[in-house]
Amino acid sequence: MEVVLRLRERVLGVVPDADEVVWDAANAVSLVLARSSRWQDGVCHIAGYARHANLGFNEGASLDDPLGVLEGAGKHIRHVTFASPAAVDAAPWIEEYVRAAVAQAGESEQMGDRGTTVRSTEGAKRRPGG
Repeated sequence: MEVVLRLRERVLGVVPDADEVVWDAANAVSLVLARSSRWQDGVCHIAGYARHANLGFNEGASLDDPLGVLEGAGKHIRHVTFASPAAVDAAPWIEEYVRAAVAQAGESEQMGDRGTTVRSTEGAKRRPGG
């Protein structure tokens, strides 16, 4: 949980008014940082798992990745995995990538109105304690 909170702090340092959509999905709890209360409007997200967290970029497949840190082979999303708050602190590029994702989405760092929305998928969860 600490790694999720540290990632959230770093992302909100760039987009302090972003809407936060908490998405209780089947395999993780994600925090989507968006320009509105719709998770589909997300620019990036933080997915919390039992032993790590991912900082994902919703259109990361087309995001410049000069450091080669983005993982994934999907059509849109790319992510970086962090196992500890120390790993988050050791990644000075986070703000740069968040700014690039915001610009790519045609938004500014003032996007959103700091709203919070909680959503959940129906059915069984595929995670510890789910």
